[in-house]
Amino acid sequence: MAAVAAGAAAGLAGCAQPQDLAPSTTVSSAPASSPAAAGTPAAPAADGTPAATGTATAAATATGGAVGTGGECKAAQLKASIATQPGGGAAGSVYRNVVLENIGSTACTLRGYPGLSYVDAGRRQVGAPAERNPDVVMTAVTVAPGGSAVAEVQQTNAQNYGDQCRLTDVAGVRVYPPNDTASLVAPQATAGCANEQIVLMTVGTFQAP
Repeated sequence: MAAVAAGAAAGLAGCAQPQDLAPSTTVSSAPASSPAAAGTPAAPAADGTPAATGTATAAATATGGAVGTGGECKAAQLKASIATQPGGGAAGSVYRNVVLENIGSTACTLRGYPGLSYVDAGRRQVGAPAERNPDVVMTAVTVAPGGSAVAEVQQTNAQNYGDQCRLTDVAGVRVYPPNDTASLVAPQATAGCANEQIVLMTVGTFQAP
């Protein structure tokens, strides 16, 4: 009987999923003084827009979704903004952060990539959604009320692509939290490409600020 029990226990251990071993980070209840790097939804296609300069924390509007109660963070309990990293300029692009702040009354968890795409003033998608940066560490970030998590996004200048870009004014970045079909829009006045073959954003996973 002891041998059988030991074999059953070993079999159960072998069924554990890799994500169960991912490290977990708890964010303090105080909002971060300066945003850092950040993640894409498992369900919907992503939406996004290049960020304006500075570290503005602009409120975003949720388009639906249930409020989280200690589980995964949902759009309805979050506020989104885009912040430029200090010294984030690169050749033809800028590194910024997608910042999601928990404005709800309960802690929730963000794990994975956000979905991003540019939108115009009417909240219609402009161009291609963001691609995922594979060279990042996947962590689970617990966000207390008033706290935040960040995902780094590299935004390429639309003007780099000339006439093929079909330059279009952008009003913001649509943000889907991981595993959520509802979204927020982080205001950001910039230029995007109407050409859906041109990808202007590459995003990482959510991390603690």
